Amino acid sequence: TVAGPVGKTMLLPKDPTTDVIMIATGTGIAPFRGFLHRLFMENTLARHMFGGNAWLVLGVPVSGGLLYKEEFDCMMRNAPPGQLRVDYAISREMTNSVDGGKLYVQHVIAQNGKELFDRLDAGAHVYFCGLKGMMPPILDTLEVVAREQGAVWSDKLAELKKNGQWHVEVY
Repeated sequence: TVAGPVGKTMLLPKDPTTDVIMIATGTGIAPFRGFLHRLFMENTLARHMFGGNAWLVLGVPVSGGLLYKEEFDCMMRNAPPGQLRVDYAISREMTNSVDGGKLYVQHVIAQNGKELFDRLDAGAHVYFCGLKGMMPPILDTLEVVAREQGAVWSDKLAELKKNGQWHVEVY
């Protein structure tokens, strides 16, 4: 059997000026590594044409589990200033600003909620990949952030899905 991202869920937006927000846990980084290679490392039309911003949030338990960190560091050096952002949530080594507990990807989302929603409102596509257990706390966090932004999360989610901006591949 095949496990992992397949089909149309994990395709980059057709418009090369669209922002791309990628949220991954552990091995869920695989499709985003491919995205980022295409946009910042390979000599491709996609790299030449990409005019949006890319933002990666990667969660792992320990820094030893940061897959491809050297590659992402190189991509940061290759990217035009401000075009690529990488945030790590290393749960057993970092603390969140909410309650001082472990830092997970949902905390990074919460800490950057206004920016995330501003980007989504401007047409950004958001992608999630990793273990399916990551989604319930992320969805709970997005509901809180939506309320803080004066939005109803169920309506916002429906709008994102309708517009093709919402991409989830969990396993």
